[in-house]
Amino acid sequence: MTHPTAPILNVRELKKYFPVRRGFLKRVDDHVRAVDGVDLSIAPHQTLGLVGESGCGKSTVARLIMRLLEPDEGTIQFDNQEITRLSERQFKTMRKEIQMIFQDPYSSLNPRMTVAQSIADGVRIAGIRNKTDQRERVRELLEMVGMPAASAGRYPHEFSGGQRQRVGIARALSVAPRLLLCDEPISALDVSIQAQIINLLKDLQQSLGLSYLFISHDLNVVSYICDHVCVMYRGRIVESAPADTLFDDPRHPYTLKLLAAVPDINEPAWSPPPEKEIRQPAAADGCPYSIHCPDTRVTCGDQDPDMVQVGPDHYVRCRT
Repeated sequence: MTHPTAPILNVRELKKYFPVRRGFLKRVDDHVRAVDGVDLSIAPHQTLGLVGESGCGKSTVARLIMRLLEPDEGTIQFDNQEITRLSERQFKTMRKEIQMIFQDPYSSLNPRMTVAQSIADGVRIAGIRNKTDQRERVRELLEMVGMPAASAGRYPHEFSGGQRQRVGIARALSVAPRLLLCDEPISALDVSIQAQIINLLKDLQQSLGLSYLFISHDLNVVSYICDHVCVMYRGRIVESAPADTLFDDPRHPYTLKLLAAVPDINEPAWSPPPEKEIRQPAAADGCPYSIHCPDTRVTCGDQDPDMVQVGPDHYVRCRT
């Protein structure tokens, strides 16, 4: 999973397990492997899409990168600096370089603060102390995301969902970041508004030179905005490829299943895999997808496959 230029973000063998407690004494009985050895990298000014079904660990990856959660194992390098070993105080300065756009634009904004107050907090962190300069910077950020300057004095509940997401984007941009983690940024919006926000993100990337980690389950959106795509299943990356390659030549059975579920008025270029009786893997160490895979072999239940290269910058975790 390499890129032609040095990545701005490089994640290797990232793991996060959550304990499962049972019984009267709440002893740890098992662990949920939310993130189980994830590798990914993002090139400067590029968009990496992270896709998969709900619960596969996509949002947990973003929270680990932001250090909202601490990883159990693995490394996270931002601009060639290892950030998992930094103290909270040391990481505070770097946090300005990495910002997050959340799924729900209403709950991510303080309902007791005006738009200007929410954005001005970031402007102050960015180093602008003069009140007049702060107001001017807030106005610039609002206009940058397509909001009128007059909206600065209003509260979040006075806006529509799309407008609130624009405010959230402006707040994220207030500290002049280089990397934005977009966690399902349009899934809570009306379909008519989603295209506007996606086009806004593309315009901002071009004008500001931003890099994106774009988390979504909408493959149509991912194919439009992303340069590279990683498919995630049960905490692991099962396929990674340039966006055009992934959609033209998907290799992993799970990727095929996701693409088969995308509504399309045109006849697909390939036929979805046929349904097959679900079988249990031969051993717990086997491929997690083997219980659903239509091409399961006996060896699939013995050992979890490694990532193998099947084309230029195209990797698949599969034996078939």
